[in-house]
Amino acid sequence: MTIASVLISPEQLLNLMAAEKVVVIDTRDADTYGAVLLPGAVNMREIFTFLATSTAEGLTALKSTFAEHFGAVGLSGDETAVFYE
Repeated sequence: MTIASVLISPEQLLNLMAAEKVVVIDTRDADTYGAVLLPGAVNMREIFTFLATSTAEGLTALKSTFAEHFGAVGLSGDETAVFYE
């Protein structure tokens, strides 16, 4: 997988949003998110500050934390998540 295969343009995002359920996740800090809001985006900076160990317990904690945060912003697994920075 290359960077080009996971990056999309604003036009591609609009087309994707018209075709399927999409949750746009803004990963910027809260101040920047509040100052320049992408319509419909949800802010989820804290997901990238969680550190887990590579033990079984750490991976379980990571999975649980991600599920909790993704669920809180409207991701159930049926949507496409698009991350914006």
